[in-house]
Amino acid sequence: MTLPTIVQKYRNQVVETRLEKFYSTINQAIRRAEVDYGDKSYWFENQSKLERHQWMKKYLLPYMKITKYEQVTGGTSGIMVYYLPDGSAFSSINGGEVNRDWLFWPGNPDKCPNKDSSTGICRFWFFYSPTSDGFYKNKGLEPWRNGDTVEEFYDNCQNSKYRYNCAALIQANGWKIPKNYPYKVRF
Repeated sequence: MTLPTIVQKYRNQVVETRLEKFYSTINQAIRRAEVDYGDKSYWFENQSKLERHQWMKKYLLPYMKITKYEQVTGGTSGIMVYYLPDGSAFSSINGGEVNRDWLFWPGNPDKCPNKDSSTGICRFWFFYSPTSDGFYKNKGLEPWRNGDTVEEFYDNCQNSKYRYNCAALIQANGWKIPKNYPYKVRF
């Protein structure tokens, strides 16, 4: 093996591990919050960007190990980014006044440009909407997905401007980056 191949294999392993760990950690926090606050569909509520942090402090942060959080400035100003002990980070980023669209960075978000072309490489989309119809109904945080098949996930990850389905593609492969994955991931 060449050195670049070894380095990329290591990057893949770190990203895979952090994606799966984030997915597990956040969904465990949701389940633990349900014990204290009841069904998640009752406390999934509308809020402004600033109120999202209060929502996080009440419902999820008590059940997670967070090393720090900070408000982001720039193109996504007003959002709070939460850092996990392994160096990864996440945020409820979008979706109007609802905590629906979330971003996960397997590494430092400052090293990952805030551009759609970074999705599937150093940032990944997740979706949280337990009150919606369809796939997400009654679920916790799930990889953002359009379609139901691996082929649809791959097509969206590779050919869509927003690359929403890249995390779903990795999840569908047992949290392993497929050999035909269209990008070189990093953290």
